[in-house]
Amino acid sequence: MRIARRLASSLALAAGLAQLAACGGGGGNAIAPPTLSGKVKTPDTQLQPKAFRADCSDFISYTADALTEQYLSPRYYAVDAPIAATPTPAPSAGGATPSRVSETNVQEAGVDEADLVKADSSGRFYILRDQELLVMKAYPASGMGSTAISRVPLGSVGEGFYAQDFFLDEAGRKLVVLATQYSNSSAAVSLLFDLANPDAPVELSRLSVSGYGLEARRIGARVHRVSRFDLPVPAWVYDSNDALQKKRDDYEKAQSNNDSNTASRIKAEIRSEIGSRVQQQGAASFLPVLSTRTAAGETSRSMACDSLLHPTVTTATGLALVESFNTDGSARVVSGLVNNAFLVYASAQNLYLAQTSGGWFFAPNQSEETVVYRLALSATAAAAYQGLAKVDGHIPGRYALSEYQGHLRVASNEFRSDASSNSSNRYTHLTVFKANAAGDMTQTGAVRDLAAGESLRGTRFDGARGYLVTFRQVDPLFAFDLSNPAAPALKSILKIPGFSSYLEPVGSDYLLTVGRAGDEQQLNGQLAIQLFDVRDLANVRLVSSLSPAVGGSGYSYSAAEYDPHAFTYFPDRSDTSAPGTLSLPLQSYSDQSSQSFSGFLAVRVDPTATAPLTELGRVDHQGFADTRTYCGGSGGVVASAPPACYNSVYASDPRRSVFVQDASGTTLFTISTLGIKASDATAPARELGTRQFD
Repeated sequence: MRIARRLASSLALAAGLAQLAACGGGGGNAIAPPTLSGKVKTPDTQLQPKAFRADCSDFISYTADALTEQYLSPRYYAVDAPIAATPTPAPSAGGATPSRVSETNVQEAGVDEADLVKADSSGRFYILRDQELLVMKAYPASGMGSTAISRVPLGSVGEGFYAQDFFLDEAGRKLVVLATQYSNSSAAVSLLFDLANPDAPVELSRLSVSGYGLEARRIGARVHRVSRFDLPVPAWVYDSNDALQKKRDDYEKAQSNNDSNTASRIKAEIRSEIGSRVQQQGAASFLPVLSTRTAAGETSRSMACDSLLHPTVTTATGLALVESFNTDGSARVVSGLVNNAFLVYASAQNLYLAQTSGGWFFAPNQSEETVVYRLALSATAAAAYQGLAKVDGHIPGRYALSEYQGHLRVASNEFRSDASSNSSNRYTHLTVFKANAAGDMTQTGAVRDLAAGESLRGTRFDGARGYLVTFRQVDPLFAFDLSNPAAPALKSILKIPGFSSYLEPVGSDYLLTVGRAGDEQQLNGQLAIQLFDVRDLANVRLVSSLSPAVGGSGYSYSAAEYDPHAFTYFPDRSDTSAPGTLSLPLQSYSDQSSQSFSGFLAVRVDPTATAPLTELGRVDHQGFADTRTYCGGSGGVVASAPPACYNSVYASDPRRSVFVQDASGTTLFTISTLGIKASDATAPARELGTRQFD
């Protein structure tokens, strides 16, 4: 990949930074954005949540208000949701004891994330596949082909049950599978297993709460799971023959005629009728239900109204529920917030829920904003609201949020209309907040209006540093010094073709990324792996770039571009960050079918080497699919095993990588939906063991 010219000189860079500062893009406190034509912002006071009363009277009123707004809104929607080391020698096929096993790639140290595959310290693998949990002793690799596989059934898709991911609490000998049950009324279900015998998990209980699961984090033996509950919408809302339909038609007619007096009168009548209906149904009809099922039976109860918080402003009828429990099921507590947050971030101390203004306000002239609620996590109590922060625009993902030394850093992308120029454009902002003594989040500094016209594609915070990637045709990598929260400083801008979507710090000196390759005109459909030198933030430079070869004319893709759990980087030694080996899923599709590939790519990462990024080899999983019969075109043969009717490139679905190191070397285990393979981590083409799943 060619590197686009950097800013011509240090003077040009200084001038560029000065220009950014002039429009609010430099270090220091935020400069107010331009006046928005016809747009309004929601005051923070209207977003500050408070608890409903225990008698549920205000819950019923709030629900009626929200249903009224939803019923009358033509555009109602919920927000979319050091010392150089030589490569390790080839591992033996013997039965040594692992010295290191790679773990799930997480955003914050000490905060575990649920995943599809986990391995314990002895080399035992737990694999979530379809609706069952597979347990197998994959290490040592020599016995992998014949080792017994325990199969733990979890539920049936035919019954609306979908297992999502799981936690492994090896210290506590517990495992927690996170699932959602969609049949009848939906519920976020947590299945708790005892691992007294790690090869044969025993189910202890199932905890469920109305709704469906979003995200979860584990801190020690404590799980904090966020789920979404949509208040049930009564059938009459969709009944075209209901008496309210005529009033709604009259309301819309008055609105189209700009007859605000008539529209207001009809709206009040509709609100009165909806209020009566909600009152008649009662609060219990709209509250989530908590259940616990054990071998002894099942107990259920509705959540109490005063365990739920709500803002003053009327918002869509959804609840963000935070369920906290120990991995053995004890100390279970649940709290809720009327909220349409689908974005979740957690530090070791706090949980953050973010929702955009489209999900809280029904006004058509509401400007694009995002509110971030902070909830304190506890080892015994329910997550407790502490304060909020509000930024312009939307937050693209959880990696755009970061807590560090009592400050919250937020990257956002705003689509804004500028009244002075009568135009609209995208802008990127980085804002820093601090939790004050009163619990509120106070803005301390910001860098505003970066990269006009570009979308925010990748973010990563690393201690006192921050990195943002925006994209239109080339990829500007912005590097920030965030050591002074009152004056976040943009230090350099590096422009390269394509863009990076996932960024992984390699110690404090380097940044390893995956994303899309391209030239200065367009993307080329290829995966790009890049290594940046970030030792000097004022002079960030691209060290190496690698695009895996695709035979003929084709396209390559890795799930690691947007799923950090699919990105596995393993340093050679535990006391150094580099050199090491990167493994990630790779799928390529070529016009020459024999050149297509589905499996894993292993890359050597050594910043001091002549070639800092080197492809070590690939592990093919497409062969698992090729051994089965899949239906072809019209009248084709039905598959002998799922998934059916897929080209083998799609069917193999490469998912996760795990490195296991012992005294003799390092083994790379790769797992797809169809099987598991063990390879020499220094030469992945050397297969040490394989096992196809039934």
